[in-house]
Amino acid sequence: MFASILVNDLGRKLAAGVDLEGHEVKSALHGSSYEYQYHKNTGREKLQKDMTVGHLFFSHQDFLRHVDLRFAHGSAMKEFFTEWLEKFPDPYKQRYRKNIPFGWVEKNGLLLMTLIDGEVTYPATAKTKQQG
Repeated sequence: MFASILVNDLGRKLAAGVDLEGHEVKSALHGSSYEYQYHKNTGREKLQKDMTVGHLFFSHQDFLRHVDLRFAHGSAMKEFFTEWLEKFPDPYKQRYRKNIPFGWVEKNGLLLMTLIDGEVTYPATAKTKQQG
């Protein structure tokens, strides 16, 4: 819900596919990879869609006292999605699980926001400008 508010993307209720209308949302412990899961019946279509939407990556540490939010468009991650699509198992049991490395997201994702102790510290806000 937090991501939906931040990017003004309400998504679709009870719909399969990406988390919001135009964004996939992922979260992981700082330094950990971001897991993507694809269901056996809809996985190929979801992989195709992932190449065309934005991806929001939350990383958190210290019991959510520090949270970073980064953005990357699916077209920038096409190398991952194309390879995953080519290697999509057929048949397979239930879910196809793959990962985007934290290092890739940290290097290539655009840092949108940092929260420390529940306060926005990046980008600078009127409050942080007054304190600085």
